[in-house]
Amino acid sequence: MVNEYTQEQQQLQLIYEELLEAQKVYQKAIQTVNADGKTVLEQFGGDTKLNFDNYLDNLDTFAMLEMKNREIDQLNLKNETTAKQLEKVKRLLKAPYFGKIDVTFLDTASDREVFYIGMNDFTNLEGDSRIYDWRSPIASLFYNNVLGDSSYSANGRTIPVSLNLKRQLIIEKDQLITFFDTALAIQDDVLLHSLEADSSQYMKDITTTIQQEQNEIIRDEQHPRLLVNGIAGSGKTSAIMQRIAYLLYNHRTEITADDILLLSPNSTFIDYISQVLPNLGERNPLNLTLLQFLGLTFQEQTAVESETEYFERITQTEVSDQQKVIQSQDFVAYLQAFTDTSLIQGSLFQPLRFKQKVLFSAQAIFELYQATPENASIRDRLSATKEKLLSLWHRYLIKQARSKKMLDQLLDLTEEEQLRYFNTLLTDEDEETLAEFALKRLRKKYRRVINAINNFDWFDQWVLFTELYRRYQQTDYSKETEALTADEVVILLLLKQIFIEDLANQQMAFVLVDEVQDYTEAQVLLLLTLFPKANFTLAGDENQAIFNTSVAFSQLQHLLSGTHQPVAFYQLLNSYRSSKEITKLFQQLVTQEAMTIVPIRNDGQTPVFTACKDQATYLQAIASFLEAIPAEETAVIITKTVQEVVALKQQLPLDPTLFDLKKRRILAIDMAKGLEFDHVIIHNPTAERFQTERDRRILYTAISRGMKQVYLPYTGELTKLLRQAK
Repeated sequence: MVNEYTQEQQQLQLIYEELLEAQKVYQKAIQTVNADGKTVLEQFGGDTKLNFDNYLDNLDTFAMLEMKNREIDQLNLKNETTAKQLEKVKRLLKAPYFGKIDVTFLDTASDREVFYIGMNDFTNLEGDSRIYDWRSPIASLFYNNVLGDSSYSANGRTIPVSLNLKRQLIIEKDQLITFFDTALAIQDDVLLHSLEADSSQYMKDITTTIQQEQNEIIRDEQHPRLLVNGIAGSGKTSAIMQRIAYLLYNHRTEITADDILLLSPNSTFIDYISQVLPNLGERNPLNLTLLQFLGLTFQEQTAVESETEYFERITQTEVSDQQKVIQSQDFVAYLQAFTDTSLIQGSLFQPLRFKQKVLFSAQAIFELYQATPENASIRDRLSATKEKLLSLWHRYLIKQARSKKMLDQLLDLTEEEQLRYFNTLLTDEDEETLAEFALKRLRKKYRRVINAINNFDWFDQWVLFTELYRRYQQTDYSKETEALTADEVVILLLLKQIFIEDLANQQMAFVLVDEVQDYTEAQVLLLLTLFPKANFTLAGDENQAIFNTSVAFSQLQHLLSGTHQPVAFYQLLNSYRSSKEITKLFQQLVTQEAMTIVPIRNDGQTPVFTACKDQATYLQAIASFLEAIPAEETAVIITKTVQEVVALKQQLPLDPTLFDLKKRRILAIDMAKGLEFDHVIIHNPTAERFQTERDRRILYTAISRGMKQVYLPYTGELTKLLRQAK
């Protein structure tokens, strides 16, 4: 053992010195490129003479400019490539690698080969591969396979191997702390060491401790649709983030972060996961909440509910029948199958105006629609109407541009006005030339009209929605809020896609959704409709379905399979976040009786139930809990509503600025979802406040945020949902 430790330390020292050498070379190369670039730029402004005296001089000058531009482009490319290599080396200098595998390739006569696995790959200056990226094909052996005969896939081939050794190493810079050999999963001691670390403001990557069930999700490219149902703290969000890093690595010649969309549960969570991918050397993809995504896609002037209003609405116990209808798959299916063109009547059209002046009346636009081919689809007929409107408007502008009044106005412009409008002076008074400038001026003046025509502002989508709802339900739709709700925006977008214009994004390669149990059937169908070519990864926890928008996982599987794409279902039952005692507590709140959660962490303390005689005692108990928690550890009070957050900040006998710090927070359950803290205080879990099945799921969600300890102070009678656990 001592000899092996010495050998590993020597190997680490060798690689570390090569990393330091590479760092110096890359830094010097960047300095050289910057100096060369400065020289080229100086030549542009100094020694280089630009000669445009005649045609041949023009050619020579342009050739010289092109050559200099190419020089700058080459220098920029070299600088960018070297900078990326330098960033990799800097990351590896913190801990060069964490894994080692010893492999015999069974399809060749080669000797045993050793591969070191790290956060990134590293090839030394002599061209020898020293470290292999954790996302590389060979690295899958480290995460997935037991010792003995095995295989891995690379470039569409299955490569048979014998895995002779799998070693986990804990390294800090150039020092080997310890190592473990294992025949199965990542060594428990290493995993527990990582899990027992205090929580922080940001989520950490799990590269060094990826478990086999997580690795299967991360690397699954056989199925275009992945559905992951993972219990709280099972690492499903971490697996999603590592999957993004894996996809960016494995498809680096085909996609960038711009080709990936990540939908997160709330804005707090977006901030929480924001450092994972940059720490892995990857750029964050577009990361939005559902509400933000709907706003970007809708792009209408109509007001849409805020995030606060959205969560207030979806946390209400009572849900109206019409809200249930527009959230349902059945209503979406009705819209998608609708073909009756008699639906389109004059009431659906509205006039196009400019500064209160009617340019096209609603009746005139409807007549244009009626003149389109009757056997065409509604969308095709509306598209033809739009093109006719654009043509008529263009002809009108041309006529106006040629009018004597308009031409006289141009001639009366001062030189200052000419420069402001056209960036040039009108030196030619030829009528045709003036008409071209006039047309340019009119297009700029009336650009809102052209935008309104292109955006179908002349077609009332809301009236279309209410008419279709009336036909489906045989009753009128009643607007319940002044601003559009997210559910209404979803239906309006579907209507636009079905009846008005194609909104589908054909370029997005991957869409990943976290907390998918909180999505309605209509919302999921909208995503599948808008991204027809994308691969989907949907992750959530059925036990955390605390909103009135929730959809069962059995129904999610049905929706995904309706796209005629293979669907892979994964269930994660290992609890990596919470201590054994906390896991035992929220296990009792699981709605599926057959589900057995496996706690991995053995640290932590028994949850503390504290009965308080009155409100003052209750508030003092919370303050005492917070004061006793070490300053370096995180703590949160989780409430049922936002209103309770405001009230507690005012009532607690503590300095309110304490909660301005990231280490101490008060969050409503909708904002706490997905986050983790060392200590969690559940706000007043009494029998009066927690009674229903939804309350059971709220408690499950809130308790499972805790890593080390959960405090449950209450006034009056404890909820029956927790009495057996006390």
